[in-house]
Amino acid sequence: MNLQVFETVFAFTIVVLICLLLRKLSIIKTEDNMVFTKLLTQVVLPAVIFLQLSATPIKSGQFLLVFAVFVAGVLSMLLAYIAGRILRLTKPKIGALMLTSSFGSSALLGYPFIAFSFPNNPEAIADAVLLSELGVGLPMFLVGPAIAIYFGNQSKSFNTKQTLYSYLRSPIFIAIVLGIVVSFMPFDRQNNFVAPFFEAFKMINGALSILACLILSLNLKLIPLKGIIPLFVISALIQMWFQPFIAHTQATLYGLTVLQTQVLVLISSMPSAVLGPVFASRHDCAPETASALVMAHIVLSIVMIPAVFYLMG
Repeated sequence: MNLQVFETVFAFTIVVLICLLLRKLSIIKTEDNMVFTKLLTQVVLPAVIFLQLSATPIKSGQFLLVFAVFVAGVLSMLLAYIAGRILRLTKPKIGALMLTSSFGSSALLGYPFIAFSFPNNPEAIADAVLLSELGVGLPMFLVGPAIAIYFGNQSKSFNTKQTLYSYLRSPIFIAIVLGIVVSFMPFDRQNNFVAPFFEAFKMINGALSILACLILSLNLKLIPLKGIIPLFVISALIQMWFQPFIAHTQATLYGLTVLQTQVLVLISSMPSAVLGPVFASRHDCAPETASALVMAHIVLSIVMIPAVFYLMG
């Protein structure tokens, strides 16, 4: 399995490099990023989520995975806050450090990694979906803006109900609900009328990795680390070392299966979520620092993800 993770990381890196070449040749352009992002979040991810959840009924034990990754994220955020206070950072930089040291990029990078590492394994993908959307995505949508507002320079009110409502009506959440409901419905998925729909979702599923690589290549840029190296080291250690360690420890305590532990560790070791800089920018919470840290995390993850997975066995 360790070798498979190494191969997954390097295969993903090769595709990203090809996409960077396409950007260099102007075959894809920065302005295409919004189109690719909308395709990923509003079409491809919902299709992948529905396909995988509908094929595997949810088990009560899987919610321990969600709890484990949520606890790891919250403890990481708390540790980042303590580190920021010790370093006597400005309030906005503490917020930026917290945003980039807590919940990882489970949707943009997590799904492709799990799909590559566990080919044709619907249980692994279903675990990843629950971890990503309920253990990472939902807390990030609710806590992220609150952190950015509290630590940022702009005094804007945070409407929890509006944020929650926005997430609950999103295609991703709707796909979660429909996928879980359909998974418990007794019908023949090979039926001549139903089968083409599931085949269509499988075809869309194939676009997940390439879209993630395209978006990543359009967002990658040269990052000046001068002045933020201490923050980069701290955030990287918290995000891609401390967090998977806490997740792995919980997996042992809860008696999770080997497969569940592997998926949990991989999702927990993902680099910072790209939503962090979005929230930081919207509320003037040191957005340049947050963006630089996220980009540096993504580059470092090429080495960190296999290393963490290997060292944790």
